[in-house]
Formats: sequence, C-alpha cells, structure tokens
Amino acid sequence: MWASIVAVLGTLAGALTAGLLAHRAARTARAEQRADRYREDQIAAVADFAAALDAHRSAMFHRERLAMEESSAAAVQRDGVASAEMTEHHQEAQTKSHDTRAAITAPHVRLQVLAPALAVPAQTAADATYAMRKANSRADLDAMRRTAKDASAAFVNAAATLLASGRA
Repeated sequence: MWASIVAVLGTLAGALTAGLLAHRAARTARAEQRADRYREDQIAAVADFAAALDAHRSAMFHRERLAMEESSAAAVQRDGVASAEMTEHHQEAQTKSHDTRAAITAPHVRLQVLAPALAVPAQTAADATYAMRKANSRADLDAMRRTAKDASAAFVNAAATLLASGRA
C-alpha cells in the first residue's frame, strides 16, 4: 500500500513538474516572440523614417532647383508664357515638398516611441533636410543636399549600431 501511495505521489509530482516546465517554456517563447516583433517594429520605423526623409530631400532639392531656375529665367527673359509654365512646375514641386514633409511626421513619432535612443540622430537628419529650404545658390543647395544625405546616413548607421547591440 505504501508503494502505491509513493507511486501516486511520484506521478503527481512528475505531472506537476512537467506542467510547470511547459508553462515556463511557453512563457519564454511568448516573450521571445514579443521581443522579435518589437525589434521588427523598430527596424520598420527606422526604414520608414529614412525613406520619408529621402523622399522629402528629393522633393526639396527639386523644388529649390526649380525656384532658382525660375528666378534666373525671369531675370533673363520676361516672357509671360515661359514664366507661367515654370511657376506651375514650381507650384507642383512646392505641393509635393509639403506632402513629403507631412509624410515625415508619423514615421518620426513612431521612431521616437519605439527607439527613443535614436531621437537625436533622427532630428539631426530631419533638420538637415529641412535646412535645404534656405539655399541661396545652386552650390549652396548641393552642399546642403550633401549635408542632409550625410546626416541621414549617420542616422541609419546609429540605428544599425543600436539595433545590432540589442540595446534599443
């Protein structure tokens, strides 16, 4: 009889231990899945922000280049047709640059929430892109574009370093 009691208690203890181990393994797997999803969300936030910056930098470059060409053409030629056509193109470029700037906001906020350690390099890259609006000459615009590209590259490098280290 004692042998039966010991056998039943051993079976119960084994089942309890197996259940606890299975619960712990499931909890660990869920935590790893959450961490993987969070990391994927961070990578997506970095990629979305970098793409939005690239689109805005391109739109700003095109807009400012058109504005410079328009002012040069207006100074050389006072033809109403040519000026109106360039103005229309410039207005389209300006609308596109406004749209691309607005498209930066959501990825920027998402990035700040998911990877706050990247807030400073992200803001630096955004500011360098926004600064292209203040170009006074084509050489100035080219230099500002290069600065904005470098700041974007520095942001991506900071993100890669942070995400590779697992500290994000």
